[in-house]
Amino acid sequence: MKNKAAGHTRVNDSSHEWGGYPGKILAAGVAALILMTGSVGAQSLSGIHTDGTAFKDDRGRTLILRGVNLGGTSKIPAKTSSDPAEVSFVGRPLPLAQANEHFRRLQSWGLTFERLIVPWEAIEHTGPGVYDKAYLDYLHELVKRAGSYGIRVIIDLHQDFYSRASGGDGAPYWTLSKVGLLPDRTNEPGAPQKQPARGPGYWPPTAARLSVDTMETLFWAGDDFAPELKIDGTPVQEWLQSHYVNAMCQVAVRLHDLNNVAGYDTYNEPGSGFLGVTDLRSPEIFMMVMGHYEAPGSPAPSYWDYMQAASGFMPEKQTVPANQIWAPGAEDLWRRLGVWDVVDGKPTLLKPGYFAAVAAKKHGVNHYVGALHRRIEAAIHEISPNALIAQEASAFDGNQKELALGKPGAISEPHFYDAVPMLSKHYELDTTYPIFGNKPITGSDAVVAAYVKQIDDAKAKGQEMGHVPTWFGEVGIPYDVNGKQAYKTGDFSMLDEYARLYYAALDKTLSSYSIWCYSADNSNENGDHWNNEDYSIYSPDQRKNTNDINSGGRTLDEVVRPYPVATAGTPISIEFDSKTKVFRYKFKADKTISAETDIFLPKYQYPKGAAVTVDGGTYKLDLAHSLVQVAANSDEVTVAVTPQ
Repeated sequence: MKNKAAGHTRVNDSSHEWGGYPGKILAAGVAALILMTGSVGAQSLSGIHTDGTAFKDDRGRTLILRGVNLGGTSKIPAKTSSDPAEVSFVGRPLPLAQANEHFRRLQSWGLTFERLIVPWEAIEHTGPGVYDKAYLDYLHELVKRAGSYGIRVIIDLHQDFYSRASGGDGAPYWTLSKVGLLPDRTNEPGAPQKQPARGPGYWPPTAARLSVDTMETLFWAGDDFAPELKIDGTPVQEWLQSHYVNAMCQVAVRLHDLNNVAGYDTYNEPGSGFLGVTDLRSPEIFMMVMGHYEAPGSPAPSYWDYMQAASGFMPEKQTVPANQIWAPGAEDLWRRLGVWDVVDGKPTLLKPGYFAAVAAKKHGVNHYVGALHRRIEAAIHEISPNALIAQEASAFDGNQKELALGKPGAISEPHFYDAVPMLSKHYELDTTYPIFGNKPITGSDAVVAAYVKQIDDAKAKGQEMGHVPTWFGEVGIPYDVNGKQAYKTGDFSMLDEYARLYYAALDKTLSSYSIWCYSADNSNENGDHWNNEDYSIYSPDQRKNTNDINSGGRTLDEVVRPYPVATAGTPISIEFDSKTKVFRYKFKADKTISAETDIFLPKYQYPKGAAVTVDGGTYKLDLAHSLVQVAANSDEVTVAVTPQ
């Protein structure tokens, strides 16, 4: 039935099984959903499938997938309101009126495999089971237009620190209010997502840490740690997860007729909440990182400090101010469960190890994350049987075996950043630092080698999920380092060098990736409009010539790279020198594949054309489509490209 709010559809909750998983699911299941848009059987998806550790197309060629995250500003509404139920994300990541321009630009840069940012809040902000039809229709039109430019997408129900209501982005506001938490109550009240008062760092965002830790714990493991808590008669974990999965299914059904939808990302960067905290008196993990980079020597707030502050008490060490986060009349859930109480007028921690073990069993975060992944896989594959399922492990649990799906289409999706510049907004030329060390690695070759090791380690770790391909869902560099020096001087040479080493490592590891990010409305002043981030490879503030499709791009000499899109065989090595524009590619040919090998040659790098030599084959140069097409006549083929 229609909700009173225009453009919103309410689907009544009732007990239903979706893909074998019980829960408060859509009233009439898949059949009712398909009536909205057509037959699921028409879904052929994008022509991408997995084969061991490789991505393959329908002709058997090995694919390297490269694109961007669309976009950084998708984390916040396009239309704001004092009432979070009345916001709208229509127009995020970009207005439809601008879609052709941006998709044409991405196509010309060869970045055609996008991770489309779709926060849960964007779909279901009005209330439980009320879906924003206008937003779903907008998504359908946006993805349809992307397809006309040869662009494929993976849908990512993005989140950071659970919700905008807790200082991040992702879940709707009503998920917090249903458990008794007040929204927007950061430890600097009224200032969510602002840069901290001390030090150059900015990440993680200023957030109501108790809200984040509580909601993540309930979302992943409410059955174990808050078994008595029910929402509308349903255990809290099931209530939260079923709404999340249902929201994802709403998107899947609305987009099921578009053959450029490659798949779905399960959950962005799963947080740990209180899971695995052996002693609540220990420092809260994110604030420990912030303390290391912002104010060494200052006491980091503990989990227990946040618990006290959230109920209006000033912690003994005054690491955080008293900040009432629980709504009037709503007692702290953890106090209700006996984790702490007021004894002789003083807040007293009674069970510091409450979250370490349940029923004599100790689980890592990925135990809970894997359970949700299996539920998502079943639900999505009931709608789109061939969809890729991109799985992100929790950074707080080294055991990725818990995530193994054992199903076709599963892929490992780590993220790769140079962590210290990301955390500190400071970059030193030809230098990188280990995340937990102070000794720098210097020299361009050594930096590339350090990056390669980090990438290879992430790929190897992901193989615990099974023999699956790796796609880096996020890679990228911050552009506002060193006090936004490049914007003030117009000299991007240091950033160019940073990007040169960074993307060279991704080439050396033959990586598929999506760059964080492409924000159509980025600005030098406000960056990507969330948490003071500024990662966009495009900004209108750098656009000087509206007739030049490349104008507005940042570090394009490194971002826009030739690469083998589809190889009739197995890639061996990729090398690109952005200074000379010389590109070399070597692959082992598979004579059973009749299709040619397609190599993307960007016009940006080769405006006057290119000279091509092929050892072990022949080629055709198709500059109109920015391609070199190579046919092998030996077991190993080497392609070299130089500019005209």
